[in-house]
Amino acid sequence: MSLRTVLARTALFSRYSCSTSAAALPAAQTLSSSPVFNNVHAREYGIALGSRHQRTSKKEAVVVLGTGWAAYRFMQSVDYSRFDVKVVSPRNHFLFTPLLCSTAVGTLPFRSIMEPIRTASKPLRYFQAKAMNVDTDQKVVHCVGELNQEEFDLSYDRLVIACGARNATFGVPGVSENALFMKQLDHARQVRNRIIACFETASMPTCTPEERARILTFVVVGGGPTAIELCAELSDFLWEDLVRAYPEVPLDQVKVEVLEGSPQILSMFEKSLVARAVRNLKRQGVQIHTNSAVTKVTDRHVELADGQRIPYGCLIWAAGIGPVPLIDTLCQDAERFPHTKQHRLLIDEHLRVKGHTDVYAVGDCAVSETEPLMATAQVAHQQGAYLAEMFSKPDPSGTEKPFKFKYLGLMAYIGRYQGLMETPDVRISGLLAWLSWRSVYLTRLGTWKSKIQVPFDWFRTFVFGRDVTTF
Repeated sequence: MSLRTVLARTALFSRYSCSTSAAALPAAQTLSSSPVFNNVHAREYGIALGSRHQRTSKKEAVVVLGTGWAAYRFMQSVDYSRFDVKVVSPRNHFLFTPLLCSTAVGTLPFRSIMEPIRTASKPLRYFQAKAMNVDTDQKVVHCVGELNQEEFDLSYDRLVIACGARNATFGVPGVSENALFMKQLDHARQVRNRIIACFETASMPTCTPEERARILTFVVVGGGPTAIELCAELSDFLWEDLVRAYPEVPLDQVKVEVLEGSPQILSMFEKSLVARAVRNLKRQGVQIHTNSAVTKVTDRHVELADGQRIPYGCLIWAAGIGPVPLIDTLCQDAERFPHTKQHRLLIDEHLRVKGHTDVYAVGDCAVSETEPLMATAQVAHQQGAYLAEMFSKPDPSGTEKPFKFKYLGLMAYIGRYQGLMETPDVRISGLLAWLSWRSVYLTRLGTWKSKIQVPFDWFRTFVFGRDVTTF
């Protein structure tokens, strides 16, 4: 876009805003009906009025439920000349989840890892709403607006269920009421504020030594990549930034503890890499408890299966995933929506929900009986790409190729500029793995804006440290 176009657009919208007040416009009036802003101006300045909301009867209606990895990849690649795409999700942005833990401690700002759906430069229609149920007979999705709570229906020719998953509490009492989670940006902000609040409370002169020891204990439940990366980021934050910002807080009372119910953390990695991760985390003061299943959570301590009680000031639950409310609702009709015991929809080799030809399920909410895959971002990303290609370029013979997952490898950050990287060909750890971890994720960011912004954020943090303010 040229400088002349930018200046012209600014001047044009300024004229419009000055000549016509919002209060004086009828509710149905649009910019295109204004004498100041019309189609001639739109063509001159490269603005397509109303194009994002036009309904072409020749197009097939595709409704996408969700804005996660699979949904966003599908939106990027589907042929919009053939399909009228409507997106329904309470979250109006795509979230780059591999860097979510970095935002919880201020290594990256929150906005660096999100991409707004409405400015994705695609002619789709987005509704900030929750899908409540699906009527496959009438081909209708029943929705409720996230903001106004008003009900509405969307008809479809093809339906893509990509609503992801939420944190699983496994029925442990007190988790929902007392623990923080790590799934959305709101969760990362809550964790960040809680960490700083613990240090602020511990620095008060009225805080007793016993209470200070409890408040400065940070417990993370889970042993997967999210939990371990969060511990690594938290440890960096504690020892590189918070100890300098709070010199009155005694370092010997700060603890980070990991509780994992199975015998090993990072069970999907090769054992030598796991051993490296354990050594590195212990050097940073992280205490790792395996075979430590949580049975109860109160507002002050965690109870384990062996009867041990661990007091905490901040509890973060990162142990597994469970179905979102929509999937729970669909699974009530097992005949129409076959599913597993964990309430994941069963799909065939073409990602269609079993028993349907026009309903697809991708990402964490779905699983194949013949090729069960882990609920990871790379699986969802590849499924979204496959589905968009299948929609846009159907096989003339009518026999579509089945989805085949290509395993690219696993990566994890383990603190102090150290990482793990395991691919079909390479297994490395240390500084080189950390550099690879950052490089790979940098190339995977959704837009050039993020690819430029994130390195600047990393550099700013390296030079000036992390921000310790709350908001």
